[in-house]
Amino acid sequence: MKDIAEKSLFVIPEKIKRLLWLFIILGAGMFIAGLLTGGENSALRTWQAFLINTVFWAGIAHAGIFFSVIWQLTDAKWGRPFKRLAEACAGFLPYSFLMFVIVFFGSNILYEWTHSPFLHHGVAVKSGWLNLPFFVSRNVVWLVLIYAVSWWFVKTSIKPDIALARKLLGPDWGGTFAEKMLNGYGEHEDEVLRLEKLSRKIAPALALLYTFGGTFLAWDFVMTLDQEWFSTLFGIFFIIGNMHAFLGLMLVVSVSVRNRFGVEEYITINRLHDLAKMVFAFSLLWAYMGYSQYLVIWYADMPEETPYLVIRSMEQPWATMFLLLIIAVFAIPFLGLLPRTFCRLPNYIRVMGIWVVIGEWFVIYLMVVPSLQEYGHYHVDLGLHELLITLGFSGVFFLSYLSFLGKVPILPIADKHLCRSWQGH
Repeated sequence: MKDIAEKSLFVIPEKIKRLLWLFIILGAGMFIAGLLTGGENSALRTWQAFLINTVFWAGIAHAGIFFSVIWQLTDAKWGRPFKRLAEACAGFLPYSFLMFVIVFFGSNILYEWTHSPFLHHGVAVKSGWLNLPFFVSRNVVWLVLIYAVSWWFVKTSIKPDIALARKLLGPDWGGTFAEKMLNGYGEHEDEVLRLEKLSRKIAPALALLYTFGGTFLAWDFVMTLDQEWFSTLFGIFFIIGNMHAFLGLMLVVSVSVRNRFGVEEYITINRLHDLAKMVFAFSLLWAYMGYSQYLVIWYADMPEETPYLVIRSMEQPWATMFLLLIIAVFAIPFLGLLPRTFCRLPNYIRVMGIWVVIGEWFVIYLMVVPSLQEYGHYHVDLGLHELLITLGFSGVFFLSYLSFLGKVPILPIADKHLCRSWQGH
């Protein structure tokens, strides 16, 4: 474990840091310019790009902590080397909270019900739910709850690892961050047992909180863009998409970490194979949930529910994008990760991971943009607004992710389930 602790602390290379800061500056500049210049259409495109990226990157961060919770609850040995890589998503959570708060300021542009509420009789019953004060207050409560408990869980997970690293390499390991984390930390062996028990209590509560909270966030920030449409299945479909995107990102990160830190004995080819098969499985699950939603709405043929899917699957240009996304997010990962040989090629699965992340971004794009355009005037908005704001968000995400990862052991070294390859697993 000493060698892992020695390898763990790293400083983000200056070139990468400068590039990520450039992305952030370009994104922030585009956001400000889009709101101040170009008129009403520019402001709408700016807010819709901001909303898409807020829910997309926050969803990945949520799913990262969620998978750490799953690995904790199931005692999964195969997933242990990826646990810390998942928990590093906690670095983005404070920024994610800020992004959601900023979205509230664009509510009048994004959400029709804020300024011309319930013009149709069919949605009059929603007025108690869809009003701005309640919208803001309930989502702030959900976000504070989810993020506070997430940080509590991550803190219980990283403390024993930091303490063990200091025990192996001296009291200066980890600097100020480690000092803060270990404030009040007792005898190492006792703390490991105590924090393990605490983690097992927090994990199921956090799993439930993510499930319910994530569903409500998806309903409020995305589903209510179309104030007449509703689907009880939408929340879980959205969460599955987040998990799929996170697993794609994890393929990219884990292959890169394996190469950079020389941890091939832990992030083995077989474990990468298992992770690739998870991406394969979630492409099936994503398609199944989407089809389940489509089937129920088609079968019921209810006037409040059908327009959402009719617009996206039959109206151009969305019908073409709808078909391309089924191919990109389901068919290509399914066929591309079906052969065992392909799943054991690190560079190949890293490319597939990037492909899945991009595909899931466009899935959210298709959820959001048609709801903000007038019927019969549909068009694909993909230009500088979308590109630069997306780059800005990716810059914030990866800068916060790498900053967090550089302060803790790269693998959960104090975890009893972390082991080297055993019969390849």
